[in-house]
Amino acid sequence: MKKINLFALVALPLVLAFTFSACNKKNVKGAGAENPDMITDTATIPGVDMQDGTELGGTETDIRGGEFLPQETVKTITFDYDRYELSETSRATLQANAVLLKARKDWSVLVEGHCDDRGTTEYNLALGQKRAKSVRDYYVRLGVPESMIGTISYGEEKPLCTEANDACWLSNRRAETKIRGN
Repeated sequence: MKKINLFALVALPLVLAFTFSACNKKNVKGAGAENPDMITDTATIPGVDMQDGTELGGTETDIRGGEFLPQETVKTITFDYDRYELSETSRATLQANAVLLKARKDWSVLVEGHCDDRGTTEYNLALGQKRAKSVRDYYVRLGVPESMIGTISYGEEKPLCTEANDACWLSNRRAETKIRGN
């Protein structure tokens, strides 16, 4: 009986310590920490809503090699806070971009997904990738060959603005379409 009590006295605290140490709090930084609406678990970001019910999963262009540069005629779009869905304004901009991209078969295209600095690094990288993928998928639906488009997420790593205000955060929540001529 003493053996069982001694075992319970030693094992129970160890099990409790292990259990509670595995239940750490999510790492949230920046202004998003004060915002309870900010989703910090990347598993809760839903997939891209495909309008035609098909899944685009083809091969992306190789983004290694030469440098991708912005083109003055290819416009950047922005996103609402904590979102990757395309607005009507964004769709109109991407439609104009797609006309240019389809005319230039010698271009390789890189869609960069960016975020503001609220939220964890991991969350912002995942959200930036979803933003880039939603733009890529829309270009493909508009007839741009998917083999000429690649995606990358920079998360919060390449901000256009570093001030802590809504206008600055909006400029950082963007998808840039950059070009490499072949």
